[in-house]
Amino acid sequence: MRPGLRRRLGLWGTRFGLAVFVVIALGPIAWGVVTSLLPTKALTQSPPDLSPANLTLANYVEVLTTRGSLVNALLDSAIVATLTAVISLSLGSAAAYALARLRVPGANKILLGVLATQMFPAIVIAIPLFIIYSELHVIDTYPALAITYLSFTLPVVIWILKGFFDAIPVQLEKAAAVDGASALQVFRLIILPISLPALFAAGVFAFIESWNEFFFAIILTRVHIKTAPIAIAEFSGQYQTLYGQMLAAAVLASVPVVLLAIVFRRFILQGFVEGAVKG
Repeated sequence: MRPGLRRRLGLWGTRFGLAVFVVIALGPIAWGVVTSLLPTKALTQSPPDLSPANLTLANYVEVLTTRGSLVNALLDSAIVATLTAVISLSLGSAAAYALARLRVPGANKILLGVLATQMFPAIVIAIPLFIIYSELHVIDTYPALAITYLSFTLPVVIWILKGFFDAIPVQLEKAAAVDGASALQVFRLIILPISLPALFAAGVFAFIESWNEFFFAIILTRVHIKTAPIAIAEFSGQYQTLYGQMLAAAVLASVPVVLLAIVFRRFILQGFVEGAVKG
C-alpha cells in the first residue's frame, strides 16, 4: 500500500472514530433536550410522537413557575457547591503544600491514605453521619451537606494541588525567605498566585461534584434544603412520571455547570495538564 494512501486511510479512520465518539457523547444530551421540548402525552405514546409540531416550551414554563421549588433547589445547590468548593480549596491547598514542601513524617503513606478513602462506598459513612448530625441538630443545613461532600472532593483536590506544588521551583521560596518572608507569606503571596490554574481546576471539580451529588443530599435533607438532583427526582411519582418536565428540569440544572466549564475551560485544562505532567 502506498504511503500516501495509508495516510489518507488513517486520517479517515481517525475522523470516523471521532464522529462515533461525538455521537455517543452528545446523543443522550441531544435526546434529553428534544424530550424536554415535548409534552408528556407525545412521549408516552407508542411509538413516541416526535414531530416538530409538538415542540413547546410548556415544560420549562411549568417547572419554573408552577413548580417553583426548582428555582429554590438550584439556589440551594449553588450555595452548597460553592461552600464545598471554598472549604475544599482552603483545606486542600494547605494540606497539599505541607505534603509537597514540609518534612511530614510518612507523607507518602498519608497521600495513599487520602486516596484510599475514595474506595469506600458512600453508604459506609452515610448512617454514622446521619446519627452524628441528628445528635448535633444540624440535619437539613448547608454546613452539614458541605462537610459531608468534603469526603469525596477534598482527597482529589489534595492530589491535584500536590502534583502542581511539586512542580514549582523551590528557588522561588528560598529567594522569598532570604528577603524575610515567612512560610505563610510565601504560601499566600507566591505559591497561591502561581497556582491559580490548578486552583481553578480543583475548585471547578469540587463544585461540579457537589452540584451533581444525590445520595447524601436525599439522606441529610428534609424540608428546608432541597438540591437540584432531588428536585428533578420528584418529577417521578408512584403512578406517573412527568418525563418532559423532568428533562426540562435536568437541562436547566445542567446549564450552570456547563457554563462554568466553558468559561474556565482554559484554566481547567492548564491546571490538570500541568499538574499531571510536571508532578
